[in-house]
Amino acid sequence: MNLAQLAHLVALLETGSFTRAAEALHLSQPAFSRSIQLLEGELGPLVDRIGKRNEPTPLGRLVGQRARRVLAEVEEIRREAEMLAQGETGAIRLGLGAAPSALLSVPLMQHLLAQYPKLRVKLSRGPSDSLLVSLRERVLDALIVHIRTLDNEEDLDVAPMPALASGFVCRPGHALAGMRAVALTDVLRYPVVST
Repeated sequence: MNLAQLAHLVALLETGSFTRAAEALHLSQPAFSRSIQLLEGELGPLVDRIGKRNEPTPLGRLVGQRARRVLAEVEEIRREAEMLAQGETGAIRLGLGAAPSALLSVPLMQHLLAQYPKLRVKLSRGPSDSLLVSLRERVLDALIVHIRTLDNEEDLDVAPMPALASGFVCRPGHALAGMRAVALTDVLRYPVVST
């Protein structure tokens, strides 16, 4: 039994005719008839051939009902796979290291909500080493961490992200705020808080 045979049976039950069902499926009548015969050989009589009429047997009605459900499920699987391939639906489990989490969580979620509203996203945050373990164990689908936190990425597909502009922020009136050009050595003379 295969999906094509189930589709053939459904077409036969809907049209009541081997000829019309074969035409609707763009098959030759001998090929269509052979498909139904093979299915009946496996399951038992599905259609009573009464003159030019073809009526489903009780087994044929039961198999036809289930075949319709199976074919509908297969079509739903195809539709969801296509949507998932296009990024329109599905689920993704994404890990974010400390700095990426602080910088990207909000804009990332805003973008995903705007562009992919049916996509389910689970964000996990934590130390890069534990996130890497989760990625390798397939608990996470992808991970955004600082490149320096990677130890051995031979088993990973690593792609760099575009550079993000960053800078230091200080309160108004701070000595650094009045400087025309600030070097890192100037900044390090003061307490620094960072992700």
